[in-house]
Amino acid sequence: MGFFRILPYFLCISALNQALYANEGSSWLESSVAEVQNAAEAKDAYAQGFLALVYAHGDKGMDVSFVSAKRWALLSSQADHWLGHFAMGYLARFPSDGLDNARNVGQFYLKAFQDPDGKMIKAAATGDPVASYALAEIFTSDEVRPSLVPDLDLAARHYSVSSNAGYGPAMVEFSLLKTHAVGDVGFSKDLAGGISLLEEASRSNLPSAHHYLGRAYFKGIGVKSDLKMALVHFQAAADRGYAISQLTVADFYAYGVAGPPKVDLALRYAQLAMGQQEKKALEKIAEYEALLAGSQSGSGSSVTAAFPRVPSPAETTAPPPTPPSPGRTLPVAPADPTLTPSLPSSYAPSVPPPPPVSPLTPPSPPLTPPASPPASAYPPPMPNPPAPVAPVPAPSTGSSAEARELAKKHYFGRGSPTDYDKSLALFTKSANAGDAEAARYLGIMYLRGKGVTKDNAKALEWFTLASDRGDALAGKNVQVLKSILGN
Repeated sequence: MGFFRILPYFLCISALNQALYANEGSSWLESSVAEVQNAAEAKDAYAQGFLALVYAHGDKGMDVSFVSAKRWALLSSQADHWLGHFAMGYLARFPSDGLDNARNVGQFYLKAFQDPDGKMIKAAATGDPVASYALAEIFTSDEVRPSLVPDLDLAARHYSVSSNAGYGPAMVEFSLLKTHAVGDVGFSKDLAGGISLLEEASRSNLPSAHHYLGRAYFKGIGVKSDLKMALVHFQAAADRGYAISQLTVADFYAYGVAGPPKVDLALRYAQLAMGQQEKKALEKIAEYEALLAGSQSGSGSSVTAAFPRVPSPAETTAPPPTPPSPGRTLPVAPADPTLTPSLPSSYAPSVPPPPPVSPLTPPSPPLTPPASPPASAYPPPMPNPPAPVAPVPAPSTGSSAEARELAKKHYFGRGSPTDYDKSLALFTKSANAGDAEAARYLGIMYLRGKGVTKDNAKALEWFTLASDRGDALAGKNVQVLKSILGN
């Protein structure tokens, strides 16, 4: 049994010693998106899996789209192709609701690796750069324990093979290993080499390459610290659909990290991240709305007045922690003293959130909407949205603003577990009392299907009502939703 457990490792190592011959992965790397798409639609399982990675990474000039990526990954996996299984595991790292999906990551990765015919390992043995990239990702994943033990040395060698063949996602991962090498992992730290790989990958406009170049400029890793250059690269990634960069850019604008604060732009980028990082994006939106309310109330001369200046990054700054999304860090478990060193996560945000507000300069409370005017003061009413089905009775609260703020706590799970039923009841109570922001949150709940059946028509009704009451964000949501619905 021991022989069979270590056999895949010897196969992986032998794969690294093979010459580069013609293979499927190299062929698709050189193909256009249209060619890959045509083959995928013709039910080529490899092309389907590769196209899933194209959309997941924003490769070949495509914008990041997890919806399209999941569609093609599922088709390839259903055809029992190793690349489809791998793509499903990779995508499982990015649940929009922020839930821990480690089990699915491990199951799909092991399904790809432990194929009885060893197809992925054989493909890597022929020099297939996509197969080598997949093997490297698997060997940097803690989710495959205890069946496999992560091996950064072996992963680095496979990343090197894939990177030398010109595969952009492998270049980004290999650059992270070079710039953050720690401990005895078989290769030394190489800041210049890591930055060079990122620059090469960024020339093909790969979002993750731009993101990590932005991170390098922000922290001064391998380059001179330059916040404006950091923003340039973060924004290049954000504009291609890279959610972590979208949230990073949002913080840059909200807190004036590289220029004057622009909270309206911060809100825009936070909203763009909703598809991939819904929970974090909603928290950021609420955070920025509080900033905007404080500045509009005249409580401070600027949004950043209460926040200290972002400290200058140091050359030796360690990689940031990975709170918002699951990454590939390999934490040291007490039960196993021989674990591999931590790998910097490719999925964690690069810019930490601003420090808490000093107690000496407390932020202004959120703007409380004025009491509702008489019904006659409103424009002609639109049809009232149907009442939610049997909402949980709202606890006794005071004003509509208090009910709305309590609803937000239940919605985001602040101080208590998330409870959509309570937040629905409280938002409904507040909205019926004339609160515009509560009406907008009801629109979000119907749009996202949180605690209610997803219903775009009802979402539009609530957004429209909130917009009519003066909520600017709801007005933007109305425009976007109408364009989607074709109204």
